Amino acid sequence: MPRRPDRPPPDSVAVFSYEEIIGDGLYKLPFVRMVRAAYPSARITWITTRKTVYAGRLQSLMDGLIDEFRQDSGIGDSWSGLLKPLPFRERYGVIIDTQTTLWRTLAIRRMPHDLFVSGALGFRLSDAKPPPSQIRPPHMVDRLADLLRLAAGSVPKPEVGLRLPEPLVAKAGAALPPGPCYVGLAPGAGKRVKCWPLDRFVAVARAQVERGRVPVFILGPDELEWLPGLKEAVPAALFPEQDREIWGDEFTPLRTIALARRFAAAVANDSGVSHMFGAADIPLVTLFGPTPAAKFQPKVTSGGAMTAQEFGGSDMTAIPAQAVIERLDRLAINPIDQASYSKNS
Repeated sequence: MPRRPDRPPPDSVAVFSYEEIIGDGLYKLPFVRMVRAAYPSARITWITTRKTVYAGRLQSLMDGLIDEFRQDSGIGDSWSGLLKPLPFRERYGVIIDTQTTLWRTLAIRRMPHDLFVSGALGFRLSDAKPPPSQIRPPHMVDRLADLLRLAAGSVPKPEVGLRLPEPLVAKAGAALPPGPCYVGLAPGAGKRVKCWPLDRFVAVARAQVERGRVPVFILGPDELEWLPGLKEAVPAALFPEQDREIWGDEFTPLRTIALARRFAAAVANDSGVSHMFGAADIPLVTLFGPTPAAKFQPKVTSGGAMTAQEFGGSDMTAIPAQAVIERLDRLAINPIDQASYSKNS
């Protein structure tokens, strides 16, 4: 059963998953912050069968959120692992199993615990269960939030923000100095079928110039072929990711998050960059065609998805430029308070 209000909160919490690569890690960041909000004084351990990007490229974002990593644990690697001793046997007040593969759940459930929560096998192995009438939400972060609600009784609003390295914040400030109202545009995606037509991004960028804002294109390595044409089409646009004098040659998603924090608003395709923008929690419009927005849209405080289906189509070309421009106008009415981000909250 979930912890009763009269019981003290657990002093240790373990979260178990198979692994996190960069996309998974960005997608699940809101859940990580929820866990810390639910257990502000507990020692939180992140256990993975294989590796986790939270202990790698995104580790600096975990400051204040996760206290310990147990990656490459091998727990749940195969059915045969159920017959082997666990690599460690610390007792946890709460274990939250975020995956649903049965043998992995059986393996992590062997860890000593006071409360075990898991959605595997229809919650049959979980100490706390949702009511039979509860509908499973489509978005993974919402599903994870439901697990946390079963464990903690509620999901408070996260108060601990993502802490970016100060040198990175300073470089982002040098690339996009205080003053202008910046609007981010991310025209790329892992698959071109998920890309809104480039000429419509150009139309949106030109509309920002007309409104006294500065369009900022975020281009990855696969979109560099677009750079000359975009510069010619929108001379006032900025391309800070390509400023080697500031950044050098090494790419990191933290850089994009730091730049995004300078934006008053942004628009992106369903892509990894949209989740980097989401990690910055800026006013955001994410465009969807062939992929379901209900499952994949970034979790942000302000903004949301625009889908081709809203306009009677199924691919990205159905979304008109004017509709996106109007949505951005509503999100970017007030320029970002640059001073608030200089504190790296």
